[in-house]
Amino acid sequence: MTVLFPGSRYATTPVVAPEAADGVARRVLQPRAVPPTPGVLEHLVVQGERLDQLAGRFYGDPKLYWLILDANPEVLDPFTLLTPGRRIRIPRDRTVGR
Repeated sequence: MTVLFPGSRYATTPVVAPEAADGVARRVLQPRAVPPTPGVLEHLVVQGERLDQLAGRFYGDPKLYWLILDANPEVLDPFTLLTPGRRIRIPRDRTVGR
């Protein structure tokens, strides 16, 4: 059973059951489409910054860190994303009004 908390960004994501190499079908969430991120701010990462801190600063909610991850899809590792001196994109909060 797949359980998602109310308001999750995955709440409307379909559950699929693809067959794995071992022949077993496992229920998983279908990959979520990440919308384009217009209206971004560029931020220069400094030593010690964390995604939750940046989300708290820019959105007022540290749990919205995933917006920053979505806006920087070329970097899949959050630790690489937060390398000091790296420029990252901070998008608008697209959760407002949901």
